[in-house]
Amino acid sequence: MAKMCCKCDERMWNGLTPNDIQYWVYSDRKMDQIRESDTIDVLELSNMEDYEVWVCPKCKRLYVFDGAEIGNKNAKFVYQLENE
Repeated sequence: MAKMCCKCDERMWNGLTPNDIQYWVYSDRKMDQIRESDTIDVLELSNMEDYEVWVCPKCKRLYVFDGAEIGNKNAKFVYQLENE
C-alpha cells in the first residue's frame, strides 16, 4: 500500500481493494507473453506491468511510474488533462 498527494492537493491511497486510483499498463508484447502462458497467476500479473498509473479522482492528472520505481512513488511522467 502506498499513498501520495496530487499537485491539486488531493490525497491518494491504493490501500482499498479494488480501488479507482491505481491501474497497471502492459505493452502489447508483454500481453502476448501473458496470454501464451498456460496459467495466469494474478499475484504474478501485478509484478509484470511495464508501468503503474495513478489517476487523481479530483483533477484527473495521471502519474506514471516505471515498474522499477513503484516502491518509492516517484513518478516518471505526470500528465494533466487539457480539456474534459
